Amino acid sequence: MFFKLTGTALQAAQLSIARYCLQLESQSGAINVAHVVTKINDEYRLVPAQSLNALVNDVSYAHTYLKNQQLDEMSRAGYWKFKALSPFEAKGQLDDELGALGA
Repeated sequence: MFFKLTGTALQAAQLSIARYCLQLESQSGAINVAHVVTKINDEYRLVPAQSLNALVNDVSYAHTYLKNQQLDEMSRAGYWKFKALSPFEAKGQLDDELGALGA
């Protein structure tokens, strides 16, 4: 479905909320992540009420990760070299995408 975030997009959204919490924490000195996430969900209706606890937990873990992050840079060239797919992997990915489209 086009209206749901999954996979990497979901993780990016959760990290964005966690970065927001980190910015609030740096301004005030403390933060209640559960309260902030609940208020964000009330305003934007990101997840249904029965999934709110899972969202709070995921954002809390992401917030902890960001607070404890030790590296602040990485080689872009090295990362893209790591990220590159082999020809067989690229063909498999193409097959999967075409299969999902019913081609």
